[in-house]
Amino acid sequence: MSSPAIIQGFSLDMVGPLLLAFLTAWFFWRNVVPRQLRGLQVAFPTGEKMYEVHKVTSSVEDVRMLLARRGTRLGVVSYLMALTGSLVLLFEFFNYRGGGSDGYHAPSVAFALILIVAPAIVSSGTSLGAQVIKPLGVSRATLQSNSSTRNASYVALTVAWLALALAVGEVLKGMGVSTTTHYSTVAMVAFSPAVLAYGRILGSSWHALKQSSAQIAQGGASPFHNHAPNARQQFIAQVVHLNLVAMPFVAVNTLISLILLAYNPDMFVHSERVLELPEYRIQSTYMEEGGLLGFGLIELFSHIPQAGIRVPIVTTLLLFLLLNVAAIGFLFVYEVARILFLDIQDVSGWGGIRLADSRLLRAEPIQQANVLNFCFTGFAGQSMLLLALAMVTFWDSSFLPQGDACGAWEGSVCSVLQKDMLEQLTWMLASGGQVAFLVVWTVSRRRSTKLSEIVFDASMDEDRTRLRGMSDMIYLKQRPTSELLGKDDWNTAIERFDDATMNREATLVGLDMIRHTKAKMLLYVGLGRWDEAEELAIDLLALQGGRDAQIARLVLCATSLAQRDYKEAIPRLQLLDNADVEAVRIRWAASLLSGQKHLSKQGISMLSVDPLRKDNIRMLRAFQSGETFVRTKPPRQPAQRAMYLSELARMRMNGESEPALNHLERTLAGLDGEIWVHGELVAALLNHDSGRTLSAVNAIKSLAKQHPRHPHVRAVMHQFARLGHTKRPPSEPTKIHWVLENEADWKRSWKLHNVAVPPTLDSTELKRHAVQANAWSLMLGSDVAQHDKKNAHKSLQADVPIGLFTHLQGITVTIGGMPVDLGLPAGINLKAAQKNDLLDG
Repeated sequence: MSSPAIIQGFSLDMVGPLLLAFLTAWFFWRNVVPRQLRGLQVAFPTGEKMYEVHKVTSSVEDVRMLLARRGTRLGVVSYLMALTGSLVLLFEFFNYRGGGSDGYHAPSVAFALILIVAPAIVSSGTSLGAQVIKPLGVSRATLQSNSSTRNASYVALTVAWLALALAVGEVLKGMGVSTTTHYSTVAMVAFSPAVLAYGRILGSSWHALKQSSAQIAQGGASPFHNHAPNARQQFIAQVVHLNLVAMPFVAVNTLISLILLAYNPDMFVHSERVLELPEYRIQSTYMEEGGLLGFGLIELFSHIPQAGIRVPIVTTLLLFLLLNVAAIGFLFVYEVARILFLDIQDVSGWGGIRLADSRLLRAEPIQQANVLNFCFTGFAGQSMLLLALAMVTFWDSSFLPQGDACGAWEGSVCSVLQKDMLEQLTWMLASGGQVAFLVVWTVSRRRSTKLSEIVFDASMDEDRTRLRGMSDMIYLKQRPTSELLGKDDWNTAIERFDDATMNREATLVGLDMIRHTKAKMLLYVGLGRWDEAEELAIDLLALQGGRDAQIARLVLCATSLAQRDYKEAIPRLQLLDNADVEAVRIRWAASLLSGQKHLSKQGISMLSVDPLRKDNIRMLRAFQSGETFVRTKPPRQPAQRAMYLSELARMRMNGESEPALNHLERTLAGLDGEIWVHGELVAALLNHDSGRTLSAVNAIKSLAKQHPRHPHVRAVMHQFARLGHTKRPPSEPTKIHWVLENEADWKRSWKLHNVAVPPTLDSTELKRHAVQANAWSLMLGSDVAQHDKKNAHKSLQADVPIGLFTHLQGITVTIGGMPVDLGLPAGINLKAAQKNDLLDG
């Protein structure tokens, strides 16, 4: 067959292939892609060796909504570019073979090459970045979006890697290697990150996928598919299973073939019988024939005299051997998506790539979009490149323009994209994926032997959804934990939490697990242990699948503010229901703390009459002036009471404990018999400040007897025990307490209380924590007006009024009606807050 020519210039003959390519790509994207991505699942741990499997995309519409999200744009563009480029080449070939033109049109081919190469470069850079730059949300679950700095680091890493590939090329050129080896090696180095990422992902997940596909192929439910499969699902599972079974053997064949090729390239030469076959073309190496296995099969099937039987068999087997691991083409991206969404490499093997916390992946579309974006950007380019190479090179590059047929391209494009170079690059990329897979697969075998010990439950989410509407009836409309904590009824809240757990925390399932997780989260919020509350909030989001999750989202936003991680707060704020006053309060607090406005006009209007915001503004104005004050009206609501006790805490630091006690006693007397444990505890502390130690001790002992599990009471009891006034209370079995109860290392652990001032300030670390947690603590040293000084913490004295940490607060919001302390960091820019109209009212 004569090689086709490159036709320069534009002509009407090129319109047909371009139009067909665009229409096919559109049809594929509109109809095939959504169906291939339907049924994405995610698995996350709920206990020791227990995983829940939830479905993320149940329908085609779910997939389309996910693909339409902003976070997938780059991936979508890359995939469509690479797909369209491959289709342009394919239809140009069909047009030529069908007699529609005398060759390939240079503008169409150039356009196709750009569409293929550009996504391939993006694929390499994205894959490299995912393996080198630590992904967000792995060390600590986070919704933080990629920053411009992070994106710039990906670009810089890509440029540096391409520069390295060119440097390798210069070294090879200096060594005098052939142009074929030179160009193919440079391309291999440039695209190797995507090849390595492929091997890591599939190698670490192979065992779990094989087990699941085998069970589905036999007509049964698998750990990741809890329903009996239909005929189509069984067929697909059977194809996947057979391919998975063959992969290790093909990879071993590749590795041995490469070793022998490096040892002696001329070791294996075909017999005369093969060389005389009319369909056979001599190859540069046996790697282009599928390695040793392909070499042997060609020799074996050469004994079949009928070409109509021999040729299809040999062609099919060689295609399978060459493309089994790395060049499944555009279908490969879907398998990667399923693997990365399922996130099972930690239990199935070693060496995988983790992009996000699996709990967030279950609950948050933004994380789902990020993972899907990686699947398209990281692998679409590489897969399409291999697909295009396979189309060009498989039939001995018979339709590749060569020599004079290249025309104006002879000394440029055709001098690089030569037959031998493209064929060598094809088997190098395919072999690289196979070897990477084999290495990860081998080291993963030990972990895979324990896979049968793990329980994967794919029905729990459906059962939980079915029972959600009956939860009030099941639990007899118990008062929510947030309401109990808002009423300062810690004793009941902890007792109910303990009764529900009863040493079976690891075995809780269904609605019990949701209620347990939510209660524990709120208890930690009440104690200001935000890091632990954050993890539980993410657990809750995953268990609920993002449904009925406003409380968890509020906790996540408040956590970011308490941790002073304002960049992370921004994407979390976007997930809040802005019709909820609690969400708007947190937006106001975020605007105040970050110096950037996150409030809409509707939010400002909603807060204009909010009494809690007005209380916060009064507190901030007092902070500006460095003055103390106490409200005149008795506090009634939980948040008002929390802020009132904080006002008394500031009076304590200012040496005004006696007037504070008088005011508090009048307030307690007006409660008409209502029990306010926290208020009575602060009254005892004020008595202690005034030298009435016996009265204070007796009051605290009485409170401890009546409310033995109240964490504030227990913490103060521990402090008094150190002074020799009381005995330490028995340990709290739920571990819901101030870390002060950990006698040995509480100072090292105090940072768990992100916004609480430590009980003592006898170290630089504790002093720094104090001013970042609550700058009102500077009243224990210099003036609070010095809060924006670099070393303001140095002025702090070591002694702190006993129990101050239990009632000194900063900015206060509510979650589920319970008051929540966000602290008041030193350096807060109140001038910016004034400029942004946050302190009006």
